[in-house]
Amino acid sequence: MRKITQKFIIINVIIVISFFLIFSCTERTSNNNKLMTSKNNKLVDALENVTIKPRGELVEISSTNFRLDYYDVSEKDTHVKFLEAHDYQGGGPSWLGIIYGAVKMSDPSLLDRIRFDDEADGIAIWSSEKEILMKIGRLISVVKRDEKILIEAIRIAEEDGQME
Repeated sequence: MRKITQKFIIINVIIVISFFLIFSCTERTSNNNKLMTSKNNKLVDALENVTIKPRGELVEISSTNFRLDYYDVSEKDTHVKFLEAHDYQGGGPSWLGIIYGAVKMSDPSLLDRIRFDDEADGIAIWSSEKEILMKIGRLISVVKRDEKILIEAIRIAEEDGQME
């Protein structure tokens, strides 16, 4: 009789522990999803919100070829020291990753319609569509103002091998 009682207690303890583990993992995932949704909403909004001033310089090469040049090192609110303190290059290769992460968070389909060309200090982003580059410029503005989004963009870029 005592063996049956011990087995019953052990089984109940396992069930209770399992319930708490499942519940705590579900709650954490839910909170992370809420945070990601909040970040994504800011970035998705930036794609269409023309009141956000885009960062970078848009260059028209031809009627079907455009380039957005972005040099964080030239900005008053540069992130070079922040990036270098976290063991990143700090210039163009780092911003390639950050912009890649921001695009992936907001509209990954844009990645097929742009081409990155990074340099030591900056990055050129090419597209046949001017409006896409304007959207990228607005994404950069949002990333520059929100450190949580910057960090999430870096995390995504690292996962995909795009961060330097």
